[in-house]
Amino acid sequence: MTNTLPLLFLLTTLFSPKSSALYADEAGLTDFLLRTSGHGHIGVRYGSPLPWRGSRRNPPEVVWITSESGLPGAIGEGSQIRSVPVRDCFVAARNVTDGTVIWRANACSRSGAASGRNDRHVTLVAGGMVHTLDDLGIMRGWNVESGLIWDVDVIAQLNGLFMDAKTDAGGKQSLNDTDYVLRAPRLLSADAHESFIQTVIGTVVARDNKEYLVMHHSATGEIIPSSGGAAAAALPARKILNEAKVKPVKYARIIGLVSDRDRMGVITGHSSESEITISSMAYTEIRLSSSDNEKVVYETIHTVPLKVFGEVSNTPLVLSSLQMFTHKQKLYVMGFQQYYSKLIVANFDMNTGKGNGKLISMGSLHPELLWFTSITVDDFSDSGAIVRIAGMDGKLPNAYRMDHLVIVGEDNDGGVSFDKVTTKEEGEEGMQHEALAYCPTMSVALTAASVEDGTTVVSSYETSSDLRTWSLSPMEGEKVLVPPSRGGMTGGIMEYAHLVECKSDFMTAVFTARGGLTIALRVERNGSSLDLKQLWSTEEALGSISSALFLDETHAITISDGSVNADDEEEKALQNLQFSNRMQSQLSSLKNFFVHGGIFSSVASVALMSEEKKMERDYAFGFAKISVLLSESMHRIIALDTAKKGKVIWAMNLSPDAERHKIVHGGQFVSLNDPHGYGGVHDHEMLVLSYVPSKSSIEWKCFDGMTGRIFSQDAVTGSSKVAQIVPLRSSVHHPSHESIFCRQVALIVHENDTVSVVPDNARSYSIVDEALSAPGRNGLFVHTVDKQTGEFRAMRVSKRLKSSLALGSKAFKLVTVGTALFDPSQEKILNVAYPQRGEVIQSPSTVLGDDALLLKYLNPHLVVVVTEATKSFLTEISPVSEESNEIKNSFYKSLSTSDGGSSSGQKRKPLGASKPGEAPPAAASTVTPSLFVTLLDSVSGQMLHRVSHSHATESDLTEGSPTKVPVIISENWVVYTFFNQRTRRTDIGVLTLHEGMIDKNGLTAFNGPEQELVFSSLESPKPIVLSKTYGITKAITAIGVTITKAGITSKQFLFATGNDQVISVDRRLMDPRRPNGELKPSEKMEGLIRYAPLLPIIPLRTPSHVYQVSNVQSISSTAANVESQSLMLAYGGPDVFFSRLAPSKGFDLLPDDFNRGLLTVVVLGMSVLLVAIQRMNEKKTVSTAWL
Repeated sequence: MTNTLPLLFLLTTLFSPKSSALYADEAGLTDFLLRTSGHGHIGVRYGSPLPWRGSRRNPPEVVWITSESGLPGAIGEGSQIRSVPVRDCFVAARNVTDGTVIWRANACSRSGAASGRNDRHVTLVAGGMVHTLDDLGIMRGWNVESGLIWDVDVIAQLNGLFMDAKTDAGGKQSLNDTDYVLRAPRLLSADAHESFIQTVIGTVVARDNKEYLVMHHSATGEIIPSSGGAAAAALPARKILNEAKVKPVKYARIIGLVSDRDRMGVITGHSSESEITISSMAYTEIRLSSSDNEKVVYETIHTVPLKVFGEVSNTPLVLSSLQMFTHKQKLYVMGFQQYYSKLIVANFDMNTGKGNGKLISMGSLHPELLWFTSITVDDFSDSGAIVRIAGMDGKLPNAYRMDHLVIVGEDNDGGVSFDKVTTKEEGEEGMQHEALAYCPTMSVALTAASVEDGTTVVSSYETSSDLRTWSLSPMEGEKVLVPPSRGGMTGGIMEYAHLVECKSDFMTAVFTARGGLTIALRVERNGSSLDLKQLWSTEEALGSISSALFLDETHAITISDGSVNADDEEEKALQNLQFSNRMQSQLSSLKNFFVHGGIFSSVASVALMSEEKKMERDYAFGFAKISVLLSESMHRIIALDTAKKGKVIWAMNLSPDAERHKIVHGGQFVSLNDPHGYGGVHDHEMLVLSYVPSKSSIEWKCFDGMTGRIFSQDAVTGSSKVAQIVPLRSSVHHPSHESIFCRQVALIVHENDTVSVVPDNARSYSIVDEALSAPGRNGLFVHTVDKQTGEFRAMRVSKRLKSSLALGSKAFKLVTVGTALFDPSQEKILNVAYPQRGEVIQSPSTVLGDDALLLKYLNPHLVVVVTEATKSFLTEISPVSEESNEIKNSFYKSLSTSDGGSSSGQKRKPLGASKPGEAPPAAASTVTPSLFVTLLDSVSGQMLHRVSHSHATESDLTEGSPTKVPVIISENWVVYTFFNQRTRRTDIGVLTLHEGMIDKNGLTAFNGPEQELVFSSLESPKPIVLSKTYGITKAITAIGVTITKAGITSKQFLFATGNDQVISVDRRLMDPRRPNGELKPSEKMEGLIRYAPLLPIIPLRTPSHVYQVSNVQSISSTAANVESQSLMLAYGGPDVFFSRLAPSKGFDLLPDDFNRGLLTVVVLGMSVLLVAIQRMNEKKTVSTAWL
């Protein structure tokens, strides 16, 4: 025995795992963070490469700067306004090689969600830095290494210079003096080529409806004043145009800023709201100099009007389409004619302003071109400027983008030369490229085009020396950029191509497709051929997820052949679950274990937890989930595999014309944890609805959530807008799966009180009819919430008399059961919340410390409506005077409290009643309620409970910027949070609903209380509500709750905080029954904690730990197959975070770092030891018997 101890110690040392963290299972092993660039609302619209010097560890490389802003110098309000509201204006820097986000920052001074506005910004890469400008006039300079370097308030600084100059001149401020304003963010740039300044950044401001150009130092953001003094820091457009004797039209605008070698100038012009002519423009040359105190100033040299003869001179050009550049001492102006039907190109002498022009028709670029969209100047060569001109073809409704490469320069006569790069392969009709990136150094163009099946194919072309022709070059590697898009041909269309790197032996280009897919490709020259490889890809739509659903990957059905019907495969899977088939499978596994060496692999897998074994464990324990995510703003569905660190399994594009999308899964009477697969996490058939107002239709797709395979799709006519969508599902398994059928059904309630059934077929009508006449239920109830009128209506779906299902949706009608009205002139609806679907309730009661039972009020039809008093009405019902507590409105008088938190009044000490020697107490101030939480029953429409809070005064409320109040319902708990303007902190309100209490002697073997066994929304009494308010030191943006398989594990509420963290709080800390005084013995037995007004934030209870999860808007949870584990997903912002939680520790699961090797050695050692001791004992017994 003594000799075996060193051996056991050695084996223990060898098999002991290394400890990398205090909690190894929480240090990124069971979670992942998908960090996007934050462009999940309209995608990448601006992209520019920026060289990065690198560091000691990292060599120099190129970083890709991206944002959602349009062209930085585009003119007009419409060029910068987004089509969808956004919360932030993110600018991001990506590593070109692997696509990782180096940094991401908000370029807007305020949040769009907080301000209630659709904030705008522009981004410009110039002078080795990133420059941004928001609509408040704040310009910022960003560095690749450290992010923000400086920020300048352009408007405030400009107004200060103007007033200082006026004061120095002896003048005083007059009421007629108006300040500079910013109409729309615009950034211009020009290379100065001076020793004291390399690049000039220009911003455009306005005063008295006149535009001014303000020039800044690119390295510091400081304003460059005029040599005439600080008062002339802003260069006026009208003054320049008057000097050039240009006929005024309506607006005097700053058109652009250009430079050519050592010359720099500004283009101005008179224009209408959206159009301008070349004859209304002027060019002014500017010279920069450094004064004695090393301060940079500018002066104007000369101004000339732009003159061109012929039709081009007075042709109206779209302001937002103008592009200006210089080449070989010539100024070029390009723009689209009205309606984007023609292209105008003109060049001018920079000394005289005289020039020539040319009108380009669409047919000269491509015969199927229907309208132009954009002009992009990429680079310059000896022949001229290399320009990409994009347009759309006429293949409606799915119009394709067309990108064309042209060379714009000067011909032999001094006129404009416009040459399209062509090839013999194109023929008469030409080739169609959706996106194109050209590298002049490598003389290679990389193009992307969609083919008939929706696949996007990449091709490479080598250009000639004069850049007039190109030819298709041989290319090795995978040429498919985007596989056939699910959802139709709209998924594979490329929208933009960005050239990121251009060298003599390789080029890197980034393509962005419709729906937010971004792919980086690199082409390398390999002798006479080119090698193509994909560097990375990302889904920008992950930065704007609006809803998420979980599917269990354990029950995935693999379809090996595309011709095999999905239901045939499912029928085979169901047959494998029969007893005889299971016995054959067990015998086959036993044979493999003993005969084919399976015993050795099993022992090795037990000793060492390999990655393959972990994957098997994840599938068996239900950790492997497919998360189906919907991005409404990007019109895209993305499926992630949580077992593979968020790998994108498939993606599907939806109709880009839709106003709203919704994924429908499950049924009204089906639990999401239904083990039979009739609508739960094990059932993968889903339905997505898209409401298209332009067509007055609802497009739908029935698809497999595991693979993205579309079973059927169609569209139904919508009589009006959608008010509610009710998921329905058949309770009977249908083995046949025809193309028009879908097991998932949706009942759509319209605003005009009509209903539609999707899919629109007889089988769907029968499922609705089955829900109406289901035994044990009183019918099918729906409800609508109109936030504009404040009306909540509960309705019942019934079948019309003497009608058959052959009438379709017309066979059903809605009957109003009850209504609740929230007067929109007094209060506005902020949020509506519903109970958690699929949540398992372990017990209908809570056992108290004295063995009594506190019954939970479990109403599946509970609805929480959060409303906020309007500013006008809050002003109306405020106290008559500061000295008086009288309130004008009698309803609010009953809700007014002195503590601002409860809706019940308190007895006050009479005025004048004081102890001897004390001053009389002051009058107690009346606090007016301003936030209301109402509990409604969606079947009866009756109000169950209403609680009020005094969170703000009328001065704190802003029209169009409502208070954000996240709400969640879990079992009989209602938790909500809001920011209290009075206390300047975040409050968390908690409501628990109860039916009553049963005494410890009230329920025995011989005695039982009288209770209704069936809950009725029309007859059951209202709940008893316990409430309490807690405070927390962080702002809350979203609330979630852990969900487990059987509901036994202690629950935790999950909060997304304003400092980009996801924290968890034990439900016991939020119990409204926490006593204020010392705990009684019964309360200690129950585990209650003494009340404290602030909830603690425990670092060990922070699921996000070292991650920063920005702007989380929603938190979803699902259960694993083991009771101790819960899975959560935080989304809605630019990041997606997933984690596996154990609220009550892993009591039924071994941790990943469990020492299986040591356990194996100990068990084998003990077995050998027992056998040896047994033999020794037998020998001793025999020897003793012989004595």
